[in-house]
Amino acid sequence: MRRALVILAITAVAVVALARFHTALPRTVNPLAALHARLPEPHPGVRTATSPPLASPFSLVQVQVTLTYGRLTGVETVALTGYGPHTQAINARAEPILRREALQAHSAHIDVVSGATYTSREWIKCLRDAIDLARRG
Repeated sequence: MRRALVILAITAVAVVALARFHTALPRTVNPLAALHARLPEPHPGVRTATSPPLASPFSLVQVQVTLTYGRLTGVETVALTGYGPHTQAINARAEPILRREALQAHSAHIDVVSGATYTSREWIKCLRDAIDLARRG
């Protein structure tokens, strides 16, 4: 009986310790963003905005857009993280496709990338948020 109480107490302590353990998304900044980063020139009609970071179960996404007279003319992925190598590989494959499609459409009205549904949805949501922020000024 005493042994069972000791095991029960140890189990309770372990459950409480695991419940209080906090994890955070790994933060990875797009290394290519610095190569293409440029300050917007103070031209009339040009607006730049960055979306708030958006976390999903698998990634953290943040996008910056440039609008020229209300039309999407530039998109940069500021942050795109992923848990583990599988998610990172999916994100690395999907991001250039999403960026290219958005620039071709000049809007956020694009489809998700097959096999990267979560990443695509989060990235498109960030794109919409950044476009809305840029339009508001």
